[in-house]
Order: sequence, then C-alpha cells, then structure tokens
Amino acid sequence: MNAALQLDSVEYSYRRNTALRGVSLRLEPGEVVAVTGASGCGKSTLLHCAAGILTPGAGQVRVAGQDLAELPEDQRARLRRTQIGVVLQFGQLVPDLPLIDNVALPLLLDGHDRTDAHNSAMGWLEQVGIADDAHTVPAELSGGQTQRAAVARALVTDPAVVLADEPTGSLDSRSGQELLDVLLQAARYRGAALLLVTHDNLVAASADREVRLRDGLVQHVVAF
Repeated sequence: MNAALQLDSVEYSYRRNTALRGVSLRLEPGEVVAVTGASGCGKSTLLHCAAGILTPGAGQVRVAGQDLAELPEDQRARLRRTQIGVVLQFGQLVPDLPLIDNVALPLLLDGHDRTDAHNSAMGWLEQVGIADDAHTVPAELSGGQTQRAAVARALVTDPAVVLADEPTGSLDSRSGQELLDVLLQAARYRGAALLLVTHDNLVAASADREVRLRDGLVQHVVAF
C-alpha cells in the first residue's frame, strides 16, 4: 500500500544556505506526525517541499504514490489542489472574498457546482466554529478567525494529506485545542495523513510521532 506522504532523501538549498540535508519521512493514511526543532532548522522548508510549493534540489516527494516531480505541471497543480490541504502560518486567504468563497475556492477551481461547493464550505465553517462569519471578508476578522477559515479551506476537498505550519499559533490555548481537535479528527477518522510543524510541546504530544530536525537533518524520532 502506498504511503499517503513519502519524502526520500530530500535536499533543498536557498542559494548558499542548505535548509534540508537528505531528510526522509513517511506518513501512512490517518497518521499524525509533528515536526519540531529550533527556528531555522528546516521545518517550514520541509512542509513546503511536501506541499509541492518548493521543488527539492535532490530526493523525491510522493503523495498517494505520485512522484510530484514526474507529473506535468497541470497534473501537479490539480494534485496539490485536491489531495493536499495546506494551512500556512498566516492564513493566506484571498482578502476580498468572504470566508465562504475562500473555503469553497479549491472546489470551485476544480469545477464543482457552486451551490455544492458552498454547502461543503459552510459545513467546514461550522466544524471550525465560525459559520456566523461566512459572509465576512478576512480583513474584518481576527487572526484566529482567519486561521480557522484556513483550516476549513484545507479540509474542504477531503485531501489525502494535510500540512499545517503552526496552525494554533495565533489562538489562545482553548481555541487552539479546539482547532487542533478538528485537524486530528480529519486525520484519524477520514484517513488523511497530518503533518504538523510546531513549536508547541502540547501540539507535538498529540501526534503519533515527533520528528525533531536540527540543521536540516532528522535529529531524532519519538513515538508516543
């Protein structure tokens, strides 16, 4: 059976600075893995390579058995849109669109009926607790609310892989736990692999494994 997400000997450099030095990682469907480490250790670069946002200088990234580097650009873009849900540290919502359209956007871009896409989006906005803000634009909301919307958008396509960069970083402890629970349920009950980049020990402890990076290398792995 194919892993949901597999990275094999992934390397990445920014000009003369090497961010990843041959990192390998495998996530099975429904598995939750936390990636931790000091700032600058390569955590976010690893997530961006896993999402296909960055192309590794060496190594392979596979999503549901598909090597991202071997796919034509249009197929790679569709795979990212439908099979990979991404929650970046600062939401990355479209500022002029109300939340319901932001969340429905991946479905609309994939050709889904607008009414069906909006119904799915509303369901996820309810799941993350901001359905009352569905027709509000991001600029009128708090950072925590927009982060909740970003989580809803990442989950609306029922992806095989969810990648989250500090998903609870802009929330208080109670709201952060509630949002983390949504992500964990999406992984464990819907069969999505969840990769969490975090500095929060409590978030890391909620995972099945913690992978700690140091200077672009896997320093150690802890199973919980």
